[in-house]
Amino acid sequence: MEHSSFWGLALAGLVAATGFSSASFGPGIDSGLKVGACSLAPAPADTLHNDWKIVFFGSSVPFGQGATNKYGYPARYATLLAQRAASGQGAAWTVANISVPGDNTTKVAARWARDLRPQHGRYVVLALSLGNEGIHGGGQPIFEQFKTNLLALVQRARAEGLVPVVANCYTRNDYTPEDYAFIRQTNLLLHAWAVPSINTLGAVDDGAGHWAPGYWDDALHPNDRGHAEMAHVLVPSLFDALRAGKAVPHHAATSYVRLGPSQRGAATGLTLRPETLLHPFTQVVSFRTAGKGQLVTLQDSTATGSLSIGASGGLTYTSAKGGHLASPRRVNDNRWHQLALTHYYAAGQTVLYLDGAEVGRLPEQLLTRQLSLGGTRAPRGAQYRNWLFYRAGMNADELRALAADSLLKSSLELYAPLDGRRTHALDSLRNLAQSTNHLRFLASPAAAPPAGHKPKKKVAR
Repeated sequence: MEHSSFWGLALAGLVAATGFSSASFGPGIDSGLKVGACSLAPAPADTLHNDWKIVFFGSSVPFGQGATNKYGYPARYATLLAQRAASGQGAAWTVANISVPGDNTTKVAARWARDLRPQHGRYVVLALSLGNEGIHGGGQPIFEQFKTNLLALVQRARAEGLVPVVANCYTRNDYTPEDYAFIRQTNLLLHAWAVPSINTLGAVDDGAGHWAPGYWDDALHPNDRGHAEMAHVLVPSLFDALRAGKAVPHHAATSYVRLGPSQRGAATGLTLRPETLLHPFTQVVSFRTAGKGQLVTLQDSTATGSLSIGASGGLTYTSAKGGHLASPRRVNDNRWHQLALTHYYAAGQTVLYLDGAEVGRLPEQLLTRQLSLGGTRAPRGAQYRNWLFYRAGMNADELRALAADSLLKSSLELYAPLDGRRTHALDSLRNLAQSTNHLRFLASPAAAPPAGHKPKKKVAR
């Protein structure tokens, strides 16, 4: 195992060379690693790169180790992309996989010219892990090496006209609490970089940095079920959004929109339908109200759950499976609060957070089909802003960062600031995440749209 950084680049020199800014983006996130604002629009078509080709470049898990016939999460994602293309939902992508078991950042850099360049792809998914880097027993020096080398790989890709995507670090059954802390710290960095990223930890984590029970083949690799979970956390339309030139989102100042019963008794609301089958997820939104009623509904495969304000003024989660969680703290105090509901399908856990603090958790597995804000049972005049939806579960570190106004980006399918100062729905309800999903109005036939908006049933991507 090589522990020295390749190319002899010190982190400070790399930051200067690549233009990474030092802006702060929330507690617990290293302010020296935020990539400066840049466009991820692909370069004009040329003879060197196939603009419709994605290359996975990593180690044994993306290679497919542990899966039957090596049908791992990249191959499963390729199948999904082909199905979307056949149904007219996305482009006809070509997917190649040049991952090699045992690779780390140094080995990938060494075979870049030999293996990656001949693929002539436009998009490269850097799918590496702290495990192969040597974090188990290596500690802080290995963390720094991985961070520095991965930044260099991102810059090298961009310098050669490629669009990089980064897969976050994931689990192993031999990880110690110290190893797991480094995994979480690394993933907070990757969430914040101006690079599209994939929250693979949020697919298979058991809550302690190990594979969820029943989702691993051996201590280091997922089985078929584990690979399937990891495929679910890739945003289905990510590469369609990148090809269209959709930039990495940044936190946007916003006001709010009002949703719920109007003065005339009509109801207004917004709905989001995840792009494909959903297993793990995290839904986050900020709200302000002095009333009672349903803030969010979550339509499952057979029933509907909700996040509501009850008679006592506390926040309550009522699961589609029948369970309940309740916050003792009153939230209908006409102040802004953030609610977050995160679901780990593989681990069978749903956790409710209020303003970054855990309220409670339920053992369950959900198959969420649709989420809605507002509607007929919402508090009258309720205000909403910053609706976020992720295709992955999120841990306490991530939820605290979100509550501190950090915009985390890995596996982000929806980021709607809900800025009611805009005069057109196309602006105020637009999705800034790198996906082509969009919001819809949920309203009765006579309902008026949210204040300040022109009525539209669908919002353009």
